[in-house]
Amino acid sequence: MRKPTPKQRREELVEQYVFSRRTMMALMALTCSSGLQNFVEVQTEPSKPKAPDNPTIPSLPQKDSGAAQQERQTQLQQTREEYRLDLRLPNSPRVETLPEQEAFSEGYQNNRAALSQKVVVNQEASLENLQPFQSLDDYAALFPVLPLPDIAQNFRDDHVFARQRLSAPNPMELRNVLTLDYDIRDKFEITEDIFKAVLSAKTGRKRINKTLDKVIKEGGLFVTDYGVLDNLQPAENKFFTAPIALYLTERIRGDFQLIPIAIQLGQVPGESLVCTPLDGVDWTLAKLITQTADHYVHQLYRHLGQAHLVMEAIALATARELAARHPVNVLLKPHFEFTMAINNFADEVLINPGGLVDIVFPGTLESSLQLTEKGISDYFQNFSKFALPNNLRERGVDNRSRLRDFPYRDDGLLIWNSLENYVSRYIGIYYKSNQDVSQDSELQNWLQTLRKPVNEGGFGVVSLPEKLTNRDQLIEILTQIVFTGGPQHSAIALIQYQYMAFPPNMPGALYQPAPTTKGKFADENSLTTFLPGVNPSAAQVRLISNVSTKLDPKAFTDFGKNSFQDPRAIRVLQSLQNRLEIVERRIERRNKRRKECYPVFLPSRIPNSVSF
Repeated sequence: MRKPTPKQRREELVEQYVFSRRTMMALMALTCSSGLQNFVEVQTEPSKPKAPDNPTIPSLPQKDSGAAQQERQTQLQQTREEYRLDLRLPNSPRVETLPEQEAFSEGYQNNRAALSQKVVVNQEASLENLQPFQSLDDYAALFPVLPLPDIAQNFRDDHVFARQRLSAPNPMELRNVLTLDYDIRDKFEITEDIFKAVLSAKTGRKRINKTLDKVIKEGGLFVTDYGVLDNLQPAENKFFTAPIALYLTERIRGDFQLIPIAIQLGQVPGESLVCTPLDGVDWTLAKLITQTADHYVHQLYRHLGQAHLVMEAIALATARELAARHPVNVLLKPHFEFTMAINNFADEVLINPGGLVDIVFPGTLESSLQLTEKGISDYFQNFSKFALPNNLRERGVDNRSRLRDFPYRDDGLLIWNSLENYVSRYIGIYYKSNQDVSQDSELQNWLQTLRKPVNEGGFGVVSLPEKLTNRDQLIEILTQIVFTGGPQHSAIALIQYQYMAFPPNMPGALYQPAPTTKGKFADENSLTTFLPGVNPSAAQVRLISNVSTKLDPKAFTDFGKNSFQDPRAIRVLQSLQNRLEIVERRIERRNKRRKECYPVFLPSRIPNSVSF
C-alpha cells in the first residue's frame, strides 16, 4: 500500500476532525451538559429511607396530651430565641446569627472547596496573559481550565436567542401578549410592514397573509417586557435599559419555532429604538442589550428574591411556629437545608458593598437590592400565582397548541404533579379531616405569622388565606413551597453556567448606553465596547461558577439527618422515589427528541433545597 502524500494526510486529518466535530455536536444534542458538576461529588440516586428502632412520630398539637403540648411550647420558645430575626431588606427577614444546625455539612464544605479551587486556578490562568477583547470570540480565553460554556458555539443564532426564553435559566419572563395588562401596540412601535418583512425573511415565504392583529388574536404573539428595570439607577460607567422583545410562534418546514420579531430598546414607543433581524449588527447589539436585562432580572429579581430570600422567610416562620414534631415541619425541613447558610454566605461575598453583585451587574448595589426587594414583594403579594400551573396559565404559556415546545413547562409539570401527589398522601396520614386542619393551633399561628407584616414581626406573605380551613388549601401551599425549594430553584440555577458564564451571550452589564439610531457599527467586533472588560468578565465567570453548581452531596428525596421516621411517611416517600424514577426516564426520552437537552428537572440532578 502506498504511503499517503502530505497533502492527502492533511485532507484525511481534516476529514477526521470534521467527522469527530459533527459526532461531538450530535452527542451534545443528546446528552445534558453537566456544567461544573463533574468537579464535585454528589449522589444521583437517593438511598431508601428506613425507620429507626425508636422513631419519633409526628403529631398534631390538639391530639397531644396536656404535658406534651406544654413540651411543644417550651421547645418553640427556645427555638424562637435561637432563630432571632434580623432584616436583610425592608421586606426580607433573615436569621440574626446562623444556628449551628443550619451550617453546611462536611460533604458540602468539601465540594465547595473543590469547586473553589478550580475557579481560582481558572481565574489566575486566564488573567495571567489575558488581553483586551477585540472580538466576541476572544472571550473564550476566560476559560483556560473551566470548560467553555456550550452557548459559545451558537449564541449568535436567532433561534438560540429565542430558545433561551424557553429552556435557559430564566423561563419566567415570556408571556402571551393577550395576558398583558396593556395593549402591546400602545407600548411597542412596530408596523405591519416591518412584521411581514421579518416574517418573510425568517420563513422564506414571499407572500405573508398573516397580520399583526390576526396573530395577536390567535394567541401566537409573545413578549418579554423588562419594565421592572425602568427607573433603576445605573452604577458609574455602566448602563442598562428596560427593553421589550416580541416573538412569534410559527411552523417552519414542519417545525414549530419561537421566532424573534423585534426588540424595542426601552419603554417609550417612538423614542426607544426598534431593531429587527433585518438590521444586521444593530440587531446583534439589540439582542445583547436584551440578554443583559434578562440576566439582571434573573439574578436579582427571580433567583435571589423569589427563590433564596422567599424560602428563608418561610423556613424561619416554620422553625419558629411549628414544633419539631409537627408533621408540616417534618415535611418541609429537608427543603430548607442550608438555605440560611447560603444566604448568609451571599450577605458576606455577593450582595455586600464591593461584592460580586456590585462588580458584575449594571445597577448600583442599592438599585440591585431594590430589584430583589421588588421580586420578594411580587411573590408575597401574589403567592398562589407562583404555583407552577397557575403561573403558566397566568402568563398564557400553558397552551401547547400556541406554544408547542416549552421544556420548563412540560418537564416541570411532571415534577409538580408528582410532588402534589406526595404532599397529598403525606398530609392524609396526619390530617384525617378538614376539622383537623382548622383546629391545629400551631398551623394557624404559622399561617398568621407568615401573613403578618414584617414591621410587626411577621414575614409579609399577605396573599395567603386568612385561615386554613381544609386539607386542599394546605396541600396547595405545601406543594408550592416544596417545589420552589427544590425543582424551581434547580430550573433557574442549575444551568446558569452554560448560558451566563460566557459574557457575549449574557453580559452582566453594558459599558455604553443603548443606541438611539442605527448604522453606527461596522461589524460585530465593534460591539466589544459595550461588553465587560477583562476584570468584570473574570468576576462574572467567578460569580456564575459559584452559584450554578449543586454542592449538597445528597440526591433529591434523600433527606439525610432530616429524613422521616414515621413508617407511614417513609412509605409515601418511597412511592415518590419510585414515581420520580419513571419521570427521569420520560424526561430522558424527551431530551433525545429535543434540539437542546434540558436537564434541570431530571430528578437525578435536582437539589432538595435552595442550597447553592
